[in-house]
Amino acid sequence: MNPQKNTTLWDRLVGKDSEQPLEARIFHAVCILSVAALAFSVPFNLLIQLKELAFIMLVVCLLVLISYYYSRYKKKSHLNITLYGILSNLLFAVNFYYNSGIDGPTLMIFIASLFLIMAVVPPRQYTSWITLNIVLVLMLLLVQFKYPELITYTYASAEGRHADLFITYAMVVLLIYAITKYIRHHYNLEKRAVEQKAFELEKSNETKNKLLSIIAHDLRSPLNSIQSYLEVLSDAKLTQEEKKLIETDLLKKTQNTGQMLSNLLSWTRAQMEGVAVNLKTLNLADSLKATIQIQEETAMKKGIILKNDISGALEVRADVDMLEIIIRNILNNSIKFTQPGGEISISAIDDGTDIVITVCDNGKGISKSQQGEIFSLKGKSSYGTKNEKGAGLGLVLCKEFTEIQNGRIGFESEPGKGTKFFVHFKKPSFLIV
Repeated sequence: MNPQKNTTLWDRLVGKDSEQPLEARIFHAVCILSVAALAFSVPFNLLIQLKELAFIMLVVCLLVLISYYYSRYKKKSHLNITLYGILSNLLFAVNFYYNSGIDGPTLMIFIASLFLIMAVVPPRQYTSWITLNIVLVLMLLLVQFKYPELITYTYASAEGRHADLFITYAMVVLLIYAITKYIRHHYNLEKRAVEQKAFELEKSNETKNKLLSIIAHDLRSPLNSIQSYLEVLSDAKLTQEEKKLIETDLLKKTQNTGQMLSNLLSWTRAQMEGVAVNLKTLNLADSLKATIQIQEETAMKKGIILKNDISGALEVRADVDMLEIIIRNILNNSIKFTQPGGEISISAIDDGTDIVITVCDNGKGISKSQQGEIFSLKGKSSYGTKNEKGAGLGLVLCKEFTEIQNGRIGFESEPGKGTKFFVHFKKPSFLIV
């Protein structure tokens, strides 16, 4: 038996979440289970010679089917829930008289009926249905007490009565169990949905706050510095040597701001529009050649040696644009936190399953307090060894873009001694379909 087919059939019978409200779906489940129980009770009552009761159960079964049909397929759940409640109480009252009164199982059926009705009616109707149930049962008991001759004792033997009581009790318990389980299941589903929405809202607010912080401070500060440099350059009293020095600093500021803005735009686009991944089989060395050359020039200007040890034979399955952004940001981060005279190396190995790209530096490392947050928006931006400023987005972007490509990223760092980043990409032969 295929569980998926059973689930699909059940969804078709009770209605899908997108089609009908939870109360209507619970009512449909109540109807289906009631019909199953009633359909079983008809031949059972005939077997123990309770023909009148079997007829009543058959009528109730047909009425429940009609209520189910109009609620499920005509979308008239509120009206049919009310009719179901009224008719079930009336028919169970008739059953009380034809099925031995207080000596029969009808009182248990009244309890089950009230539970099923309470499961589907709005809370404002609880008092009305409870009152109806209690008053009706009280009236039936008083009538039997005053006029016991009106009650038909239908059992031919003690065995038949005990069997009827047990079967009715078992069906009531199973009905209550099934409906309770169904309600709890959907309650948990909706609870998880609400929690997920709350989490996404919190994440969205965190993203918005980070974006506003970047715009308000991290981008404004370097732009203000650039403006100040330009104002100083306009001073005719500066010597050529002073102007050259300012122009060099201005270029660094502009490059850092451009890198920051590039990361900001890439990250914002990914958050707002999602990311389209175009995975291809790439030659790793060829794909990163231009990116590494640009970073080599940046490192050289700071007095840092950048060694490229990537073999020309390695291939990865990756999106070339994302791959460039990831490696550019990691190298830029290493250059930023490495002192002049330091060394950075980039290499790659085939570990059998993945191609592992490693970027290693002997810079100032990452403090223990920051290591848990460098891949999250909670991490704070910090200044490099030459006061280079970042927005704290580069490594966040690296993690998101790596994981989108079925890869993973991590690092090892010892404060004061350096940091090693490693990025795992799938080999073409280990492509995940």
